[in-house]
Amino acid sequence: MIRLLGLKWLVLLTFTALGVGLVTGYSLLTAHYYVSGMDNIVAGQLGRAAMQSVAFEMGIPAPREEYIVTRTWEQQPRAIREAFDNAPQQPGVLYKAFTGGDTPQDRLYFATRHVTPAGDRYVTQQLMPLPQTRERIISPAQNRLINLTLIGLGSALMIGLVMVLLWRRISRPIAALGDWAAALNERNLNDPVPDFVYPELNRFAELMRSSLSSAQQGLEREQAFLSHTSHELRTPISVVRANLELLRKIQNKSAEPIDPRQAEIISRIDRASLTMKDVTETLLWLGRDDTAPRALTSLQLDQVINELVDGLRYLIVGRPVELILDLEPAMLELPEAPTRIVLGNLIRNALQHTPSGVVRIQQRGGQVNIVNTLQESAEDTDTGFGLGLKLTERFTEKLGWRYSNESLATGRHVEIFLTTPQR
Repeated sequence: MIRLLGLKWLVLLTFTALGVGLVTGYSLLTAHYYVSGMDNIVAGQLGRAAMQSVAFEMGIPAPREEYIVTRTWEQQPRAIREAFDNAPQQPGVLYKAFTGGDTPQDRLYFATRHVTPAGDRYVTQQLMPLPQTRERIISPAQNRLINLTLIGLGSALMIGLVMVLLWRRISRPIAALGDWAAALNERNLNDPVPDFVYPELNRFAELMRSSLSSAQQGLEREQAFLSHTSHELRTPISVVRANLELLRKIQNKSAEPIDPRQAEIISRIDRASLTMKDVTETLLWLGRDDTAPRALTSLQLDQVINELVDGLRYLIVGRPVELILDLEPAMLELPEAPTRIVLGNLIRNALQHTPSGVVRIQQRGGQVNIVNTLQESAEDTDTGFGLGLKLTERFTEKLGWRYSNESLATGRHVEIFLTTPQR
């Protein structure tokens, strides 16, 4: 039955039943004590009448407990007037006073003021509990107070018990839902959703699985696109590179002098094809499965940077660019292809976008800093490489390398920390 109610209806019905039970119980208890109190008042009056009759028969003085009605407060007995600080002011209100203590002379006084067609009337009564009956009168009241206290504590205990049971009933499926959500991955994403008892939790779990499934499908489509695109680009890039080599061989074998304009065009095509080749390699690596283990190689990082710089020096040929290398020997365990791709992208970007100025490459252990300082505001945009930097950011994030790219007033500062990826 609870399984069919739903979470919100279970909570609502539980608190409703608890509230109705408490209200009903205390209403019945109040009615019981009201009737009991009225019975006690009547029984007390009858008991005092009996004791007065016995006292009269035995010749023992007994207190006067009849009602005293006077027109003015001053006409009331002196003992009654002294028991009250002032005369009753509000009509129909019962005023009470107690004098004495635990002595035979103690008294309990009642006084009221009534407005009648004949004028005000003051009505008083004095009661004196008999010595043998005081304990019997006080004891029932104390017992009722104790009973009310026990009932209140029992009610509080019952409420606490119901809350604990309700919390345990609700928290278990919620905790199971959290554990299930934390264990979701691409391998079990398509498995059926477990039953979490309540329809609301089942709908939430289904919504969560659907959202993650959509995100996973989008990621798979992105990886497939990167992989297919990079594979499709490999062929035309290879054709361009092969034809460039063939064109250079033809020019070298030709007896006619090479036209400088043709040489510059070929050089531009060569730089663009190299850029596309590295971008394609980057896309291929980004499209690979994240869970696939990466082969680590012992790399002499300073030597790798020197090799990359030597292969990219053509980018600053004919430009007033000073290249400063500040390297120190460092042998690190790194994935070779990603390391070359990332460093190649960063070095190429610095050299390519420095038409005049200084490019400084500093390496200490796995920390590499690349700073290019421009002397002119113009940049060479024939082979723009903004995509390379975006891909580098994703690459370093995928490998867990710390990477920052800060724009300066006269250039740019790039910092990267190459560390061994966790297997």
